[in-house]
Amino acid sequence: MIKKFLFIVFSLLYFNTLTKAQSVYIEPLIDDFFCRNGISIDSCSYDYLYTEAFQWIDTPYRYAGNSTAGIDCSGLTKKLYEKVYNLKLEGGSKTIYDQIIPIKNKADLKEGDLVFFKISRNQISHVGVYLKDGNFIHASVKSGVIISNLSEPYYQKYYYAGGRFPE
Repeated sequence: MIKKFLFIVFSLLYFNTLTKAQSVYIEPLIDDFFCRNGISIDSCSYDYLYTEAFQWIDTPYRYAGNSTAGIDCSGLTKKLYEKVYNLKLEGGSKTIYDQIIPIKNKADLKEGDLVFFKISRNQISHVGVYLKDGNFIHASVKSGVIISNLSEPYYQKYYYAGGRFPE
């Protein structure tokens, strides 16, 4: 029992120390999930982003939430960035947007970039984390944490810009 406990503790410590430049092995279950959602994870993909993103799938939406009991779009973005990139973000989607370098052309988006939307008002009100091939993970009010595609009419209509943090 103690060996199992120590193994789990050391495994968690190892995975919590990974940085952006490192990756981990993608389990077949995770790889299969993303393949079924149109995302082929190859050796060039940043595995840790997908592993962490998978942990949040189907988490219910909760305004201002930041746990697996419920999370909103900026909460999810902040959790992913803190865990994957060791970068602590503050504020909501508009505040996060004010900190990034905008990317206007969708073709220039890379894994881990952010995507911003103007949905309910004439200001940025939604954010997600770009995966690849037009797919992004976000917390939807109706569906919780899901993967959507920028080519879907709804997201085409409200898309504002992509962005990334300065290096």
